[in-house]
Amino acid sequence: MTRCRKDLAYFSYTAVFFILAIGIFMQLTGCEQFQQVLTPLPETDNDAPIKIGVIYSSPTRSHTLNGAELAALQVNGAGGVHGQEIAIVARGNISDAEHAAAIAEELITQERVSAIVGPNLSSYAVPIGEIAQQHGIPMVTTTATNPSVTAAGDFVFMAAFTDDFQGKVMAQFAIQDLDAKTAAVFTRSGSLYSEGLSQTFVDNFTAIGGDVLHAQFYMRGDTDFTAQLTEIAESSPDVFFLPGFSAEIPLVVDQSRALGITGILLGGDSWDNAALIADNAELLEGSFFSTFFSANAATGDLSEEGHQFFTAYAAIFGKAPDGGAALGYDALRIVVQAMRRADELTPTAIRDQIAATENYSGATLLSAYDENRHANKSAVINRIVNGEAQFHKLIEP
Repeated sequence: MTRCRKDLAYFSYTAVFFILAIGIFMQLTGCEQFQQVLTPLPETDNDAPIKIGVIYSSPTRSHTLNGAELAALQVNGAGGVHGQEIAIVARGNISDAEHAAAIAEELITQERVSAIVGPNLSSYAVPIGEIAQQHGIPMVTTTATNPSVTAAGDFVFMAAFTDDFQGKVMAQFAIQDLDAKTAAVFTRSGSLYSEGLSQTFVDNFTAIGGDVLHAQFYMRGDTDFTAQLTEIAESSPDVFFLPGFSAEIPLVVDQSRALGITGILLGGDSWDNAALIADNAELLEGSFFSTFFSANAATGDLSEEGHQFFTAYAAIFGKAPDGGAALGYDALRIVVQAMRRADELTPTAIRDQIAATENYSGATLLSAYDENRHANKSAVINRIVNGEAQFHKLIEP
């Protein structure tokens, strides 16, 4: 018994010493250095490529990967980063938030990527951002737009504008350009993107004199919207805002038209899907939606780099780029330019240079990051005409 007590006391003293040592180490070196002791650092072999993880949610959202691949091809053709090539480690087909977090963990601890680009959906960007922040690995999302995406901490950045800006843009456009007085909103319940964008639209539409007659909800997987749409039809709104996804948009619009809803259809960046628009050309004719990029913008509305991006993308992939492709391209280039400016390729140095990004010009323009690592950039409003998204207007922040 005496021996057991001695062993227990020795164990207790050792544990206390270990805990105190960790505390002293963290005070002397800082939390970021401590994170990087626990997280395997990326390869430092000058002959090895610099790995960047690219995460996208599904095959239908792989345009972000296409854009990132084009950027990597151009970077490597121009000498890479400090003489090292860029290698993309892509992961897609995410099933849920838990899977998204597991993918991020695998990219960081097993693939040992130096940074993460993506994902494209806010509901996946939040848990991935938490993992990136935990390990101290810089991350730049692509088309994720909910402001909470960067809440995990200072290693998480956005390449897209936020829904705070996008919702305001569409509300002002409805009232000032379409002369709308009334609106109805139809939101997918439980979607971080849909709920956030809807609320921002409602807040801004009412703040500048509009009247939101109905704010209805539906669940993912629903196919019958008769009850909600019947109530909306009775009020005859001037505009009908649908910040949903390609799986339900055609069903909602078809049923709304059958019930007599004639208000002008408005959408968010989730509408920027060539298949959705082409397959539902007649149904969506005359609708407007906000997005990041327009392939047919006038010369003065795209930078020279934007036109070069369009030309290169079309040549390689045989089709025009959409907003997702543009932000996959830009997010990777923002990371690479930060790496080139950094004195050393440590996660903290790369993070600091991403935060210092100013007057970036690529497929889109980004003037700077604010204190929340949200991108200060313009929005495009497209109109659907004859089964195609046509450039309608550029809105500056």
